[in-house]
Amino acid sequence: MDTTTTKIPSTFMVNRISENPFVDGGLRVYRAYRDLGIAEATKGAVHAQIIRTTRPCPEGGSGPHYHDLEFQMVFVLKGRSRVWFEGHGEVEFEAGDCWIQPPCIKHNVMYYSDDYELLELTMPAEYETVAEEG
Repeated sequence: MDTTTTKIPSTFMVNRISENPFVDGGLRVYRAYRDLGIAEATKGAVHAQIIRTTRPCPEGGSGPHYHDLEFQMVFVLKGRSRVWFEGHGEVEFEAGDCWIQPPCIKHNVMYYSDDYELLELTMPAEYETVAEEG
C-alpha cells in the first residue's frame, strides 16, 4: 500500500458572511456565488464556494459541458436538482446528498428548485469549463 501523502499548503483563515456575501455573476448568470476564501489560503490548490439559485433553470438546462480539473465534489445544502452525467444518465439530488464528478465528465444541470443551494469543492482552484455541442 502506498503511504505517500501530498500536503496542501494552507494558512489559517476565517471567512465571514458579513465580509464576503453572495455576488451575482460568475460561471452562470442564474446563480449567485459566495467564495469561501479557500483558494487564497491554499495558494490555489483548492477552491470552495457556495452557489445558490437566483433565476429559474434555463430551457434545456445548463447545457452539456465539462470541467478540466483534478477533483470536484458537490454537496446539496438546500433544494433539489436533476443532473445528466455522461455514462450515468439523469440523477436526482436533494438536500444532504453529495457527489463527486470525475475529471472532465460531461454533464448538464437539467433542473433545480427555486431554493437550490450547494457547496462545491474543486482542485485546483482555477480550471477551464468547456461547453459541448448538443
